[in-house]
Order: sequence, then structure tokens, then C-alpha cells
Amino acid sequence: MKVTGTVEFVDLEGGLWRLTADDGTRYTLIGSKGDLKSAKGARVEVEGSLDEGFGIGMSGPQLRVSRVRKL
Repeated sequence: MKVTGTVEFVDLEGGLWRLTADDGTRYTLIGSKGDLKSAKGARVEVEGSLDEGFGIGMSGPQLRVSRVRKL
């Protein structure tokens, strides 16, 4: 799946990366931390697969990142 939105770092439970999609849905991002750090605050397209359930941060569905592209 591909989701477009803004990446942010949330200092919760040791920190987590979150994508706020254009439709308002918030996803907890898993993996590709190096790509996410360079995209912090940027509008991006994230490609990945949706994992079942919520992570420790309970910040939304978990999206396992396979690719991040700045827009």
C-alpha cells in the first residue's frame, strides 16, 4: 500500500515515527529509520504493508515501511 502524508517523531515510550496521512489517519511507522530521520517534518509517500494491531505507542495502525519518497 502507498500512503501520502507528513512524517513526525513522537517522544513517547522511547520514541516512535508516525505518519499523518492526508486523510487524517495516523500510522505508526516500523523500519527504515534512516530514511525516516531524513524525512522528518517532510511531506512523503510511504510504501509498505499494514500490520495487524497497535504497537506499544498505541499511535495508530502499524505500517511496515519498505520505501520512503519525499514529495
